[in-house]
Amino acid sequence: MSRRAFDAEIALDLAVNVIPFLIIGFFVAVFAVFNPWGFDPLQSTIQFAILLVTMGTLAVVTYFAARVIETDDRTRHDTSET
Repeated sequence: MSRRAFDAEIALDLAVNVIPFLIIGFFVAVFAVFNPWGFDPLQSTIQFAILLVTMGTLAVVTYFAARVIETDDRTRHDTSET
C-alpha cells in the first residue's frame, strides 16, 4: 500500500522551510505598509521582486522536495501488514 501524499512525516521534514517563508512574508507586508526609504518606483519594484521571487522559489523547491521524499524508497515506511 502506498503512503498518502504529504503525510505528517513529510510535513515534519519540510517544516524547516516554513520559518524562512514566514520571515520573507513578514518583510513583504512590512515594506508594503511602511517603507522607511520612501517610494521610488524602480527601487520598490526591485525590492518586492526579489522578495516575491524568493518566496515563490522557496515554495516550489519545498513542493518538489516533498515529492522526492514521498517517492524515495528509503523513506517509505508502510505500516500495513500482509
